[in-house]
Amino acid sequence: MSKVIHIGTHDIEITHEEKELFPRQHITKDAIIEYYQSIAPLVLPFVKNRPIATQRFPQGIDHEGFFQKNALEQMPSWIKTKRILSKNGNPVHYIIINNTETLIYLINQYCITPHIWLSTIDNLHNPDRMIFDLDPAGHAKFQLVRWVAKKLKHILQEHGLESYLMSTGSRGVHLIVPLKPDYAFEQVRAYAKNIAEIMVAEHPKFVTTQPRIADREHKIYIDILRNGFGQMTVAPYAVRALPGAPIAVPLAWSELERITPQKYTIQNIAQRLAKVGNVWHYLAEQTLKSNLF
Repeated sequence: MSKVIHIGTHDIEITHEEKELFPRQHITKDAIIEYYQSIAPLVLPFVKNRPIATQRFPQGIDHEGFFQKNALEQMPSWIKTKRILSKNGNPVHYIIINNTETLIYLINQYCITPHIWLSTIDNLHNPDRMIFDLDPAGHAKFQLVRWVAKKLKHILQEHGLESYLMSTGSRGVHLIVPLKPDYAFEQVRAYAKNIAEIMVAEHPKFVTTQPRIADREHKIYIDILRNGFGQMTVAPYAVRALPGAPIAVPLAWSELERITPQKYTIQNIAQRLAKVGNVWHYLAEQTLKSNLF
């Protein structure tokens, strides 16, 4: 079965809308499309002009999915792409989501989770975001994630940097620092590494920067590796391919003690937005950006 929906100036044929992408909750492809169509005004400012990768699950989340960076074959000509050379010199044609119709076209291609660069196509080699991914290892509890997030926020403030909080929809949280795009990725990652090492030096029992999972024990892993050219991070308000369809949700710092990383899903996000709106509107408008040096 299929249906055609009209978005902007384009018609998009939605195929297999009844297919259950989240079988245990009977969440269909059509429900995911409806969610992204409703949330598009909030998503677009965060993904605009950024290269994206699609995390696709054609058989649903109970089957193995895959990441795709290159634009799809036989894609409509109205979808914008950007040719970028990878580190090994191979060209990759990244999709750019600048409108709702492109977003919905990709969701119809079984993209459940779009991932974005930390830089834009106008300034590819200079990120305007620095990110810290706090991931609990072993049996570490989310309460420890909360504690580490607050400590990390304080250290960043001591360095004159403002950070924004997002639940990942998976196990942890992200701290995002908006930057003026004046620094190369290598500089930003080195700066992030320095901040993470300060945390480890001050709280070695609770945090780690060990890249090997086996070496992390039951600590909070501070992942700064996403601060590199071509690295990806989950887009705000993106659905995660986990049971219940949890969402990566921007949060106010005042919410930290009340949330869990999978608290919000496509089934309850509307109530949250009706109550608090987009708590990251300043970041979306890119009005607050910091200098590192």
